[in-house]
Amino acid sequence: MAEDRTQGEFLEGGNYLIIKGRFKSQSLNLYGILFVVFDAEGAIENQNIIVSTFSNVFELEPHVGWERYEENIMELKWKGNFNSSMSSSLMDQFKAVSAQPNLNTQLYESASNYDYDRVEIFISDILYRIVHDKNLILEIGIQEITEEEIKAAREKRQKAAETPAAQAARKGYNVEDGSVILPLQPILAPVKGKPLYELKIGDRIMAKIVANSEREKYFIDILNLRVEDHVRPVPCEVIDIKASSKSDPIEILSLIAPGIYGKIIEDERQVKLRMYDPKADGPISKKSIPAGYASKEQGNTSRVEMGMSQMTYVIMGLFALLLLIFIILIYLSF
Repeated sequence: MAEDRTQGEFLEGGNYLIIKGRFKSQSLNLYGILFVVFDAEGAIENQNIIVSTFSNVFELEPHVGWERYEENIMELKWKGNFNSSMSSSLMDQFKAVSAQPNLNTQLYESASNYDYDRVEIFISDILYRIVHDKNLILEIGIQEITEEEIKAAREKRQKAAETPAAQAARKGYNVEDGSVILPLQPILAPVKGKPLYELKIGDRIMAKIVANSEREKYFIDILNLRVEDHVRPVPCEVIDIKASSKSDPIEILSLIAPGIYGKIIEDERQVKLRMYDPKADGPISKKSIPAGYASKEQGNTSRVEMGMSQMTYVIMGLFALLLLIFIILIYLSF
């Protein structure tokens, strides 16, 4: 893994660049961490930020590895320990930077030259627009990653996270290795929608990712679909339609983004689905599975098993204690 460099060292061509930062406003009791990824062309590929009143948010230091930093932000988001309004507002500020080439270039050049002072000034200006504290403390780290490292991390984490359930979900579908298939819920439009029985390959529909586990929640965040306390629908292109018989549910496989698929299982054939409208729904996502991809399913399974094992020991211990008390009482009665 690439390490942070000091000012004066320069970015090697073709590498990805990551800005990690933590900040706090003691007067407002606000703490936060941010994560900005530049691709090999110098464009902002991804950004994420959390603002919270919980001081433990500030405990993650900027020099830690990029994977842990990204995972920490995702975990904090899904625990709900953050200020959604301020976090969303700051996300919008960074999105505005990525949409303006001159600002994007300014931040990228400062970071690629490892000019920490200029990067801190730039980001402090963004933070101050939402967190109005002139005494705001900001600490940043800059990390360079090769494309090979990103691919290797992606493959390693994907293999480690591949569970039997995920393998079964892909079974029977012609999708590329390393892809994911997420459960989807279709968005219905009883009046203007398209009947399910008229749906064909190539149609674009609207659906929601069903957050059954940390795995789905992770991709909801990657695709920026979480708004306040609900999940936004996402455009999906239908690539396969299956049904074993006329009485069996219809399975619809759709493409959400490169390497990210969704599956709808619908029993009712007469329902009408809401079709994708570019003007109302925005562009289809071009994001692919990120380098920091880490499905939580395997970890969660381990934690559940560990919890069951610990509970077993507790029960056995209580049983032994009760048995001992019972023996003592019998002994004292004689």
